[in-house]
Amino acid sequence: MSDELNKKAAELETRVQEVELREKNLANTIIHSGSVYGNRAGSDEARALAAFGCSHVKNLVNVNVADVKFQHVAPELKGLVLQLKQTVDVARMVGQIYYGGEKDIIGSSAENDRIGRVKHMLDSRFAKEELVGRLKAFGSTVSGGGDEWVPTLSASSYVPEFELEFMLEAKIKQVSMLSNPYDMPIQSSVTKARKIAENTAATGANFGTSKIQFSAVKSVEYYILPEELSEDSAPDILSAARDEVVRAQIRACEAAIINGDDDGTHIDSDTQALAADVAEKFWKGLRRQALANSANGGTTDFSAGAVTVAGLRSMRARMGKFGVNPLDLLLLCGPSAGAQLQALDQVATVDKFGPMATILKGVLSAYQGIPIVTSQYMREDLNATGVYDGVTFSRAGLILVNKNRWYVGTRRPIKVKIQPDMVDQDRMLMASYQRKDFKGHTQSATEVSVSYGYNIAV
Repeated sequence: MSDELNKKAAELETRVQEVELREKNLANTIIHSGSVYGNRAGSDEARALAAFGCSHVKNLVNVNVADVKFQHVAPELKGLVLQLKQTVDVARMVGQIYYGGEKDIIGSSAENDRIGRVKHMLDSRFAKEELVGRLKAFGSTVSGGGDEWVPTLSASSYVPEFELEFMLEAKIKQVSMLSNPYDMPIQSSVTKARKIAENTAATGANFGTSKIQFSAVKSVEYYILPEELSEDSAPDILSAARDEVVRAQIRACEAAIINGDDDGTHIDSDTQALAADVAEKFWKGLRRQALANSANGGTTDFSAGAVTVAGLRSMRARMGKFGVNPLDLLLLCGPSAGAQLQALDQVATVDKFGPMATILKGVLSAYQGIPIVTSQYMREDLNATGVYDGVTFSRAGLILVNKNRWYVGTRRPIKVKIQPDMVDQDRMLMASYQRKDFKGHTQSATEVSVSYGYNIAV
């Protein structure tokens, strides 16, 4: 009996050793591959990899944390990834400026863009002190000079994560433009089923079709890097400049969505006097579209009074079927009109608004279930007709829009590159580029999907 027990004990010990060996080998494999479990299982970094479904930190760099499919991911994990992305990008830029790294190329089309291969990205003091530690925290072995990290990194993955979560563009339907111009087919009319007798051929009928044509506008912004920039001061300046050139693109898009007019004579006289390259001349925005459809109920006059329930009700009623579902709508306002909205008993405060208040930054409250979005580009220096004339500056406006009937077409997402300044200038530029368009269904007597309330006293 003793021999049998000893034999079983020996077999058990052998199995335990085999399991321990397999676990050790697995752990080594995980550590060296930068796997989701990393060398700090259960750490924030390992949780971030798991939350975004990445097996390696290099894949994590390309994740868009603002994508709706990641809305369940904890904010602290999103912040961790954003910090990693910024650190990687700044390290690349330092390598490009001071270590001879290949510069990024922004071509005539998105297909011709090329992200430079920065072979000495990990050589700078910033990379050694900041980036290497972050990579190791994510369980990634640090090898080579950084060349293995490109061209995977793309500035386009940062776009929604800077400001779009609380900016207008993110709340409107997005369309990827496969060409320029790009025709998107749409359904222009519907049919109803008809009565038919047994054994009788049906009369042919079909729903109507049309198209929306997008023609992308290219926009650019740049930041001049000072000649006195040193490797030690570069990381902070590059980080701030990178942030600013991306935000500039997002601000331009929002300003154009609200106040755009490309007809040649802008609805606002001060904008008309500006150069042709200003954002408000990119395309026809919501104010312009609503004003042009005033004969069909696209506008509501508040008669130089404050924001009222009656006025808001009129705006929504004039939209007909496009104003029925509050989940399809957005109510845009400026700070002053927003304050008046807050005073209405019918407006739900943030504590009653539920989780949307934490998801949609910039949404202050809701009116009858419609999110209220405050934008700095909703003008409050207008006249009694809802436009700027340089004489009257005491009127504001509101826009009620069915967000599902308007589209932001993207031919090229935001790209950021480091490039030399003019040949006679001993300095560098950080520049951002994007190509977009904004279009919606044609406004008419049968389609009022944007309503403009004007002549609001401020």
